[in-house]
Amino acid sequence: MKIDKKTIDMLCRMPDDKLWGTIKMIASSAGIDLSSKRMSPRDMQKLRYTLGTLTDGDISRATEIIKTYKNGR
Repeated sequence: MKIDKKTIDMLCRMPDDKLWGTIKMIASSAGIDLSSKRMSPRDMQKLRYTLGTLTDGDISRATEIIKTYKNGR
């Protein structure tokens, strides 16, 4: 999945369960296990707010971090 501003906006429009499932899938593809984590409605609200305020620079940096984890560094 390519992560860019358009993708982030699409994620923000998802229902909570689908958004959390997608985030877990993205994390899993980078070797990060979130399967035991639970998100409250308030946590999801905070997550949506944070995603909605990301800049292109933030997204670029997050992509770099994910690549680093994926490569096992």
